[in-house]
Amino acid sequence: MNEEAGNEALLGVLRVGISVAALSVASGPGCRPVVGENDAVDVTYAASLTATMTELEQRFRERSGRAVRGDPRGSVAGAHLIREGVWRRDVYITADPATLRLLGPHDPGWAVVFARSEIVIAYSSESRFASALDSAGRGELAWHAVALRDGFRLGRTDPDLDPKGYRTLFAFRLAEQHYRLPRLVEGLLAGPAGSESVFPEEHLSARVQTGSLDAGVFYLAEARAHDLRVVRLPRKLGQGDPRDTEALGRLQHRTADGRDFRGAPIAYAATVPLNARDLAAGGEFIAFLLGDEAGEILTEDGFVTESWPLGDRERMPRSLSARPWPPGL
Repeated sequence: MNEEAGNEALLGVLRVGISVAALSVASGPGCRPVVGENDAVDVTYAASLTATMTELEQRFRERSGRAVRGDPRGSVAGAHLIREGVWRRDVYITADPATLRLLGPHDPGWAVVFARSEIVIAYSSESRFASALDSAGRGELAWHAVALRDGFRLGRTDPDLDPKGYRTLFAFRLAEQHYRLPRLVEGLLAGPAGSESVFPEEHLSARVQTGSLDAGVFYLAEARAHDLRVVRLPRKLGQGDPRDTEALGRLQHRTADGRDFRGAPIAYAATVPLNARDLAAGGEFIAFLLGDEAGEILTEDGFVTESWPLGDRERMPRSLSARPWPPGL
């Protein structure tokens, strides 16, 4: 499949996760100077973006005069908080467009994809197994053989709260098939690598950095932003390539509350919830994410930048609907 066809296939899968709301999104004026704390843009974002968001927030403030109040959170958990009205946020950023439907009555029916990444095994020099993982990174050892060693603690996130959590399970299932090792998933999830190694997304990197976990499952860009060493996985296990859209779509995780999430190439998407405090501010921040300045920051941190509209463009704020989107999208 060529790159253009691959991107179109990915776009089709991503659209599946977007419910079209019955209400329209208002739009308003563009930039305005900061006049007080209430003028800040409130952003809930996938916690895997935490390190990158620090620089994005600073650059946005320099450019627009607006501060950003950011809340890192697993994408599923963040959507629940917005849906239930616990949070009112100007921007919701998810690591999986499928979680947009969880916004419920606050889903505006549109979003934009602005970046892609892939799943990796990441670790620090403090890891007790750093030498073995270095060898795995060079292809001299199998990463799963290292992870199955006695006492190895492989951290991951909760698959019911965070897309990276269910993508970790997908990676393990794919590894079992790829390496033809029955019960590999069972082995990776058992013992120290089991439930005791499940952490909130915003805490996982700190535990890996200090060596309290021997390694963790991260997105590549996230690992690089935290200066972690990485073991790259085979392409399909990494779930970052649009060419694998069809195969990934056969994977599924059902949460404890009965919600189903299917596999898809990893993509970050942003939208402005219908209950946002400032719809125009939300649109302004997303327009910034699609611009060259944000693109440079994202690229430096290891993301692949994208610019795809999803859902109904007619519902977007004017700052986004008027953009010169790529032809055919």
